[in-house]
Amino acid sequence: MITVICGTNRPSNSTRIFAEYIHKVLIDKQQDAQYLTLEKLPEDFVFNNSVFGVENLLLDELVNQYISNADKFIIISPEYNGGFPGVLKAFIDSFFPKEIQKKKAALVGIASGRAGNLRGMDQLTNVLHYLKVNVMPNKLPISRIGGLMDGDLIIDDETKNLINNLVDEFIEF
Repeated sequence: MITVICGTNRPSNSTRIFAEYIHKVLIDKQQDAQYLTLEKLPEDFVFNNSVFGVENLLLDELVNQYISNADKFIIISPEYNGGFPGVLKAFIDSFFPKEIQKKKAALVGIASGRAGNLRGMDQLTNVLHYLKVNVMPNKLPISRIGGLMDGDLIIDDETKNLINNLVDEFIEF
């Protein structure tokens, strides 16, 4: 099972467009895949989680379905202040490392600027390596996303091709 994670909880974010597209590509390639947007996280999850010894049924259900039951993850992370979103780090911190250890991940960076969240993907790679997650070396930075979309659609064929190639490589990873 591959979990595609939209790494932000901001309403109406552009990251979800890329995450949903990647999920669709996986489904079209007949992969067992599911999609998690961090918008689903309960508002109180940061300090109300099993790591803090507090039962949070909604969070536990999300972790069980999307993290524990997955073998691989594709994490799509927007650039926030030169890094990856705090909510993504807080989510990772809200469950025990054993839930994600020895699994595999691919990273996609999203940015309205020109670097495609390269720094954020490096930071996220370091966190995941610490948790013993095998991160695919080929990361996909997607830059200047405003010009790649028309509303909620990715219209740039080169970007679609790059995503398709990343997914093919990740399936074999």
